[in-house]
Amino acid sequence: MFDIGFWEFALIAIVALVVVGPDRLPGMVRTAGQLMGRAKRTLRELKYDLEREVELEEVGRLKNDFSKKSFSDMAKSLDEPIDIENTVHRDDKSET
Repeated sequence: MFDIGFWEFALIAIVALVVVGPDRLPGMVRTAGQLMGRAKRTLRELKYDLEREVELEEVGRLKNDFSKKSFSDMAKSLDEPIDIENTVHRDDKSET
């Protein structure tokens, strides 16, 4: 996430120790850890909710497409032979 090396972290720790003091530093670190945990949890929940919305939208779109087609159209498409050789050659030509 952040590109912080050992020396940068050491410098931040020394500055925090000088500014906050040794007696309040553990509490501040604990609070910072709790806040980071909450932020990560919130982002994870947001990501889950967004993925769920996208999946529901896709399911709705597929359901819509399926309901528009009649069963006779689907049966016809299953009965028709597929010319794989021409389909492959046609796809090769469209890529170039």
